[in-house]
Amino acid sequence: MPIPAPHIDNRRFQDIVDEAKRLIPQYCPEWTDHNVSDPGIALVELFAWMTESLLYRANQVPEKCYIRFLELLGTRLDPPRAAHVPLTFTLSAPQTVEYTIHKGIQAATLRTETTPAIIFTTEADLTIRPPVVKSVFTHRASLGKDGWTPHDLNRLGREQSIILFPNPPAPGDAFHIAFERDHSHHVLGLELGCKLAGGAGSVEVNTPIQWEAWQGEVARWVPCSMTDTTRGFNQDGEMIVRLPAMMSGEFAGFEAFWLRCRLLEQEGRGYEVSPELERYFRVQSRGGTVNARHAIAIADEVLGKSDGTPGQRFKLLNSPILARDPETDFLSVETPDGPEQNWHEVDDFGDTGLGDFCYTLDSGDGTLTLAPALLQPDGSMHHFGAVPPKGSVLRFRRYLIGGGVIGNVPTGNINVLTSSSPIIAEVTNYEPAVGGRDAQTVEDAKIRAGHRLRSSARAVTAGDFEFHTMQVPGVARARCLAPGEQPADAGTIRPGQVFMIVLPEVETPDKPQPEQLTLSPQLRTSILDYLHARCVLGVGVEVRAPEVIWISVKAELRVPIDSHPVVRRDVQRRAEAELYAFLNPFKGGMQRQGWPFGRDLYLSEVYGLLQRIPSVEFIESVRMEIVEPGMTATKPAPPRVQVGPHSLVCSFQHVINVTQADE
Repeated sequence: MPIPAPHIDNRRFQDIVDEAKRLIPQYCPEWTDHNVSDPGIALVELFAWMTESLLYRANQVPEKCYIRFLELLGTRLDPPRAAHVPLTFTLSAPQTVEYTIHKGIQAATLRTETTPAIIFTTEADLTIRPPVVKSVFTHRASLGKDGWTPHDLNRLGREQSIILFPNPPAPGDAFHIAFERDHSHHVLGLELGCKLAGGAGSVEVNTPIQWEAWQGEVARWVPCSMTDTTRGFNQDGEMIVRLPAMMSGEFAGFEAFWLRCRLLEQEGRGYEVSPELERYFRVQSRGGTVNARHAIAIADEVLGKSDGTPGQRFKLLNSPILARDPETDFLSVETPDGPEQNWHEVDDFGDTGLGDFCYTLDSGDGTLTLAPALLQPDGSMHHFGAVPPKGSVLRFRRYLIGGGVIGNVPTGNINVLTSSSPIIAEVTNYEPAVGGRDAQTVEDAKIRAGHRLRSSARAVTAGDFEFHTMQVPGVARARCLAPGEQPADAGTIRPGQVFMIVLPEVETPDKPQPEQLTLSPQLRTSILDYLHARCVLGVGVEVRAPEVIWISVKAELRVPIDSHPVVRRDVQRRAEAELYAFLNPFKGGMQRQGWPFGRDLYLSEVYGLLQRIPSVEFIESVRMEIVEPGMTATKPAPPRVQVGPHSLVCSFQHVINVTQADE
């Protein structure tokens, strides 16, 4: 139960009036008429009413006091968070030598009359390397390690062609390219001289292929996005492949960085015979992708000169300020007669001393505070940090401003380079920017104060790890697995191991696509960095995306005999909407807060969901199927679909057929 709050003064209106009447004989004996009709008593009642209003206010905790209490507990309002997005830079021409796009390149959205440009800044160098192909292989999936067939690129076009897939092609067969060097996050252009294979029959919009890059034994083959002008290897053209991170691996006796084109199982007409490369095969680096943040860098800002006293305060010209990098964002103190000093930021001065060159920085208003000094009972002065000598120039080397929900821009909106470059032709974002949040409000801080006190700044319990993971921009949901709840391929969770299952934020949570539910390397790295700074020594953290069970529902619904066709269409639309909303990892489940991790799905729930739709007279049949994205084969789902503790269910594609009861 809540702690009862005592009243500072519990007197009410009538108590004040009665007390005033008792004091009248003492202060004014000649006043003898104490009836309510007396003008003096009317004034007493008026002032009693005003006093009661003041006492009511006094019994409430003032907002300022509440904020001061939060500050004493170490609570600070979170500053805005910057959206992050992978930016893809396209070169004006393929380079024959390595080319580096240095950190700090800025790109922006298009500025209009009503909206300003939203600027993003790259966070790392991007080195684009000319590709060197060691060899290419055709692999028959059904033969495993024995299914590799090498090809000689030197003989292509003169003596022989290259058959990309074994004949007859089967789902899982692949064409592999072994690269000599790492091409992580590159945009590769594959120029292909193709032979039209009789009966290949694939067109661009229905190409049953998927380019994938090798990312090691854990992630294995990761899909790449692609643009194809060859109509699925059926004509001369090029394929533009945007690669994720790559790792070296050994296949067919080659240690290399691997890219493969895998055949998918697909309905309709696919490859009857394998397509071939007949004349040429060239690979070029067309650009690359690097992570960027909605931020603007401010460098070498002079704050002022020190007067030599403790506890000085300075203010940066711009605020609010985004999270700092200790290696690049710090205070530089240029002393009059000594070397330049680099000062570091601390959260507070509780554990600092005279020899510490430290300061605190309020991210909200940009106030920089130097360490104070306190007079001790014995007359000495205790310094909580060093004091810059008088006349020292304080210069902040670098900080970032920006952030907020305005940075969550859609796909393709970042397409303007703020500075021209003869090498870079264009820039764009093939994914939406996510993770931007506005500054925290006082009301939000009040609500979260209790949780912050329980979790503190450390991650110890499963709830702590989930709470801190949710603080990372781009995380929609998080689940910390306890012993006995491990993923199938993780073995037994031992003491000191933490498995975090993370569902990333997506642009379209109503109907998420399979490729959207994978964790980007940038988000995984951000989560690990955030948790490693807060977990206890010796704890190993592993971050994974949830295992998603894709469910397709096929139902036959019946409506009354005299139903209008509009009613049938409305029933079909509502049935599909209810299914997509219920089987949703972001907004689904009974509580509509996302399908719970580990909660099983029952066929009876689907029956009940469809039966509640108005105008549905009865349900003829309902069938659930489990779908593997990219494959056409499905398997019937049992009446109870068992969901592991690291798994979620999600709608794939539902088929609802609505007819009249007599049909």
